[in-house]
Amino acid sequence: MYFDFRTYFRFLYLAFFRAKECHFRLPAWRIGALVLLFSLLPLFELFTAICLLLDHVFFPGFRRLELPKPLFIVGPHRSGTTYLQRLLARDDAQFFSLRLWEIVFPSILQKKALAGLGRLLGRHTERLKAVIRQHEGRRLGSFSAVMHELSLFEADEDDLLLNHTFSSLSLMFLVHADELEWLMYFDERASEKARERIMRFYRACLQRQAYCHGGSRILLSKAALNCFRIESLYRYFPGCRQIYTVRNPLEAVPSMLDMVRAVWQSAAAMEGFPLQARAYDLIKAMYRYPLSRFAEADATTYEFVTYDSLLQRPSAVVRAMYEKFGYELTEPFRKILEAEDEKQRAYRSPHKYSLDQFGISREQILRDFQAVFARFDFGVKVAPDSEADRVATPAPGLRCDR
Repeated sequence: MYFDFRTYFRFLYLAFFRAKECHFRLPAWRIGALVLLFSLLPLFELFTAICLLLDHVFFPGFRRLELPKPLFIVGPHRSGTTYLQRLLARDDAQFFSLRLWEIVFPSILQKKALAGLGRLLGRHTERLKAVIRQHEGRRLGSFSAVMHELSLFEADEDDLLLNHTFSSLSLMFLVHADELEWLMYFDERASEKARERIMRFYRACLQRQAYCHGGSRILLSKAALNCFRIESLYRYFPGCRQIYTVRNPLEAVPSMLDMVRAVWQSAAAMEGFPLQARAYDLIKAMYRYPLSRFAEADATTYEFVTYDSLLQRPSAVVRAMYEKFGYELTEPFRKILEAEDEKQRAYRSPHKYSLDQFGISREQILRDFQAVFARFDFGVKVAPDSEADRVATPAPGLRCDR
């Protein structure tokens, strides 16, 4: 069984009986939400488990389906991962991704049933989608403002598939972060048994999605938390390519802390931000581990993309990526890239973040992210120490200026 019932019952106990120790308040609305979650989740996962088992009966071919050199976009939150994924996803002749509804319903049987329902509704389908989008805007607007646009019909973080196994770091908004620390260091600390269970489930879900798309296109995955699974991606998806998006920590740190704080305060029903130190450790790990792991990897299997380059020159970044990985740049997608260049020239971010609001100094960021500043040209000069040299040494031939 892929669902981790042992963790489920422990988290249920912590959420209700150790809420204060986990830095959560329990107003009536949160109690009601937790009751619904812990009551309905096992029932939904039982239904999903039955559908996943039936996939082996009705669609056994998915198990033999190879994923031809899947492309994984990894990188810290707020570093352009969503923008890059949704831009590349427009090259739908070459790539396929998972939309949020396909993550919620990972079974082939579930996907085909819902697709069949859409065909049955015919012209009413678009009207229903419009109603759902309006509801999403009202209910998820605040989250979309601090994260990215959330919609059942948009490609999203397929790391959310691991919510089905109760093994996602997003559960930190339910229980104390200490319970999930091993997920922050998945490649380094997860037991072999846990790694096998989680990664086999993840791979099987992606194979199912590929099966629904005919098996010929390339999987385009995006998950910021895959920063902690770089080695596992190489191991369970032989031949995969990885793109690591990186943003100046002086900009990324306050942006990510603001995002985590907003989500946590909404989920925890309290002011303040007692998770700040743990969130800051999480951000440092999202830089540290990928850089150290890629320094040892085959340079032909990964690429670095800087946030500023991506937003200022998306066409040039994507063209260079296509050239390196051997993707075909079709005329329709070339026109999309040209139009995106024009759009980005006029774009101005409405968000302004400051380190001061989190009590973190510029000097601390320069010190804690010394290896990052030594590795990438963010216009900040930092004298590298031995650790920075070790982590930041580029592989031969790697170009990191895009």
